[in-house]
Amino acid sequence: MKKIILFLSIFIMIVYANTVNLDFLMKNSKSPMLIIDPKNGEIINVNKSAALFYGYNIETLKTMNIKEINTFTKDQVQEEMQKAKDENRDHFIFNHRFADGSTQKVQVFSYPIIYNNKDMLFSTIHRLENQYLLDNFNKNLQEQVTLQISQIEESKKDIVTIFIASSLLLILFILILIYFLKQKRNLAEKLQKSNERFELAMDTTKDGLWDWNPITNKVYFSKAWKEMLGYEEYEIKEDLQEWSSRVHPDEIDKALEDIQKHLRAETDFYENIHRMKHKNGSWVWILDRGRAVFDSKGNPIRVIGFHTNITLQKEAQKKIEQQKEEFQKIFYNSNDAIAIVDLETNFLNFNDAYLKLTGFTKEELLKKSCLDLTSYDDIESTKKALELVFKEGHIENLEKICIVKDGRHVQTSMNIALMSDKQRMIITSRDITKLKNIQSQEKLASMGEMIGNIAHQWRQPLTVITANASGLKIQKELGILSDEDFHKAMDAIVSQSKYLSETIDDFRAYIKNDKAKEDTTIVQILEKTLSLSEATLKNNYIKVETQFQKDMKIHCFKNEVVQSFLNIINNAIDAIKTNLKPEELRLIFIKTQETSTGLSVSIKDNAGGIKKEIIPRVFEPYFTTKHQSVGTGIGLSLSHDILTNHHNAQITVMNDEYIYENTNYKGANFIIKFKKI
Repeated sequence: MKKIILFLSIFIMIVYANTVNLDFLMKNSKSPMLIIDPKNGEIINVNKSAALFYGYNIETLKTMNIKEINTFTKDQVQEEMQKAKDENRDHFIFNHRFADGSTQKVQVFSYPIIYNNKDMLFSTIHRLENQYLLDNFNKNLQEQVTLQISQIEESKKDIVTIFIASSLLLILFILILIYFLKQKRNLAEKLQKSNERFELAMDTTKDGLWDWNPITNKVYFSKAWKEMLGYEEYEIKEDLQEWSSRVHPDEIDKALEDIQKHLRAETDFYENIHRMKHKNGSWVWILDRGRAVFDSKGNPIRVIGFHTNITLQKEAQKKIEQQKEEFQKIFYNSNDAIAIVDLETNFLNFNDAYLKLTGFTKEELLKKSCLDLTSYDDIESTKKALELVFKEGHIENLEKICIVKDGRHVQTSMNIALMSDKQRMIITSRDITKLKNIQSQEKLASMGEMIGNIAHQWRQPLTVITANASGLKIQKELGILSDEDFHKAMDAIVSQSKYLSETIDDFRAYIKNDKAKEDTTIVQILEKTLSLSEATLKNNYIKVETQFQKDMKIHCFKNEVVQSFLNIINNAIDAIKTNLKPEELRLIFIKTQETSTGLSVSIKDNAGGIKKEIIPRVFEPYFTTKHQSVGTGIGLSLSHDILTNHHNAQITVMNDEYIYENTNYKGANFIIKFKKI
């Protein structure tokens, strides 16, 4: 019925617009009426009912634009107009904003008119209320029935015709009402679904919605917006101060400046990153984004946006920046030579230590690759190492000879790792030429001692061989050589010869240079070490107690590990010879034990231990407490380097007191810990 009344009122207005004073009609109508310029949306005239309806005075309304009242965007307006056309509606449903900042759905009936000789749009506005339609229908129905009764009483004529006409009119009204109510219900269902979708989207998103009216400074903050700062819905009012008072003091000026730039249409949208104070006192990093709606005069009438919590991203970014800064400090200040190369080993960047190592200038090195600096003999092994880097991501302790600018050959140890972008590699190089020379000298010294050991070990077997050979010769000359004596003597000679051969094999295996790592076990290495030092231990009457509880497979340069163990055992032998008398019991204990990360080896003596002030320095190069003729101080330092740098093991030393066969002893205890492969 409400729509019928609206239709009749609009019809009357259209009919009389050019002949009757339209202003008089608006003045006396109880319905809100607006005359709007369709070209720019400016409100030309309004009636008193419209001013009461929206909460503004008439003069204020005349200065406004319909966009300041209708909260729909241009796209939403077009969509609603298309819906009205599709649903065959004679009205539009918009969301209008009132002077107090609140909004409500309204029905808008609009028709073109000629007003003051110009094409205008005449609109009447009504609240969207079902009860209102029903009440008006009942009222009109009652008026119609009363009119019919009056006519019957007055004329008493054509009762049947009037009754039929009234019935038809009644049926028509009912049908119209049913149609409109159905349309209303369909619209309500659509609005409900739309609202449900919006609420679902707002509930599932982690972003917080805000909707600001720059005119009233009222702001709608969504539930997620408030929860982002630790507040319940009732704890935040609809006021811009709720936002600005919580922005970090160091960032509020920039945030306000960015907002003003957007409100002046200097930017397409507003975006700012700032911190906001959480209810618990902490600071939350916020990515704030929004966009304004402007009226025809370019004045902002609404700004809508979202808050996104980016605290985790900020913390990650800060951590990355710290790591980057740390990497740069290490890269440029490290004493080790560091270079960054591409996957073809072409140099991209390097530190001063790398330039010093190679002797090239920065410009010269940028034109070369790492393979260009590799000796011919090491190129293939280097390529294979790079393949391993591409496959496993890194390789450690790659030893190769680099040819530097002046043609010198530099022995280097390199660690190569694939960087996170998988397009670059970082190379750390150390000049180990001097270390290799020292190792060679140490090994030669060790070899000299072992040659003496071999000579001692050979004396007894050679004596047995000589005695058996001489005995056979005499028996043969005297004609008393029996087959039994012959075979027994020959078996002894073969057995002793085999022993001599094994001794030579052990010595040969030790002196050869390891070209590649191989698989072996720690117990096997210890047994090989003891076989090489057997003669020295016997010559010095040293008893070795072994307790190999566990064993572990390792991938290593076997001879290097043997050499490191030999150095530790030789150090124990020297300490025993210096500190114990020949008649005293001389002991070395070697024990393996499983750990949570692998296996530990303990090599312990009973020579009285190391002075407390000396313990921190025992692994320093050239540090020794022995006479210059006895030691150089390289052995333990070399063992430390081999085990820690080449085999990712740990070596420590301490003084240990223990009981053996009811007697107290004290000595140095070297503990080497290997990690599982």
